[in-house]
Amino acid sequence: MKITLGTFFLLSALFLSSCSNAQNTITHEDLNIVIGEWSGTLTYVDYRSNKPFTMPSDLIVENGGKKNQLFLFISYPNEPKANSREKIKINKSGSQLNKKDVTSKQIMSNGNVHITIEYSGKDNGENATIRSVYIMGNNQFIIRKEVKFENSEEWLVRNEYKYSRKS
Repeated sequence: MKITLGTFFLLSALFLSSCSNAQNTITHEDLNIVIGEWSGTLTYVDYRSNKPFTMPSDLIVENGGKKNQLFLFISYPNEPKANSREKIKINKSGSQLNKKDVTSKQIMSNGNVHITIEYSGKDNGENATIRSVYIMGNNQFIIRKEVKFENSEEWLVRNEYKYSRKS
């Protein structure tokens, strides 16, 4: 009986451990939901004035040639010289996004996927914890960068891309 209970508890612990890791695992299906054309805005906090500024932005999301990556072509109708290309890539195990550990993944009640990564870095020359939030759905795509400076408890939204799918 002791061996059976011990085995049961060991298997239960392994199962619960794998379940908690699965909640922080991203699949290519999570990413593919945002392939297509999007229109929206970029809002960012200006480093000099510390005030938010919003400008129009368009986005085209394409498969990156491998099933674990996407290419993002970001354009700014009023500032075409600022246009850029980004990549979203998950590792083979799905535990990292752009080489940063996934801290949480949630499927929201509306079906959107909410992914968060956090890492140490610098913002405006200061040590900080940086949080990237991705909210991906059929009709909504948000990418938000939040910053918490070393001696602060408050999170600052540094920038947010907020898109709706083009018809």
